[in-house]
This record gives sequence, C-alpha cells and structure tokens, in this order.
Amino acid sequence: MSAELLIEELRKAGACSKAVEVESGSECSLIYCGDGDGVLIAVASYYDWIYAKTVAEGSLKPHMWHCSEVFYTPYGLYSFAKSVEELVQKITAKKPIVYAQMRLALERLAEMEE
Repeated sequence: MSAELLIEELRKAGACSKAVEVESGSECSLIYCGDGDGVLIAVASYYDWIYAKTVAEGSLKPHMWHCSEVFYTPYGLYSFAKSVEELVQKITAKKPIVYAQMRLALERLAEMEE
C-alpha cells in the first residue's frame, strides 16, 4: 500500500486540506493530515488488510512523530480495511472522536498540574 495513494484519497474525500508523508519505512508510513487541527496517521498492511492508527497532533510531541510511537501511544483509534477507500471512510468517521479524546487528555493533564 503506498502512502501517496492514501494521501490522494484523503484529499479527494476532503478529510485533509494538507497531507504529507512524515516518515516512510518498509513496514509503516506516517502521514500528517492537517485541516485546522491535525492528525497523524500511521498506516501499514498485513496480507490483504490495511490498518491505520489515527492520533490527534496534540497527543504526541513532535520528537515522537514516528510510526512506532503512534502505534504504541494509548491515544488514538485504529481502523482496519480491505481497500484504501474504505480506510479513508473509517479514518474520516473517527476523526471527531480522536479530537475529543485529545481534549479529555489535555483537561486531565491540566487538573493534575493544579
């Protein structure tokens, strides 16, 4: 699965006004998808499945923008699909939940600092 194809489909679906591949490896690609608030999408494939984890940009510090960090952070949501088009639909549907999750995490951190 190519990251370029996913980026093209994300733009076509209106999920991202700006999309760029941040990291490319043999097993995973990391895509930044910006549309006001940004998300990071770590995407990989296994046999005929494509899977991705979508995390709000604010959930990870910039030095942690790597596939392994995105896959292992407790924040974000996974999506599994058989086609890139299906994956884009699932990612788009989950973006509001990912942003809500980040807001809750930031609120809890603020409470802990008080």
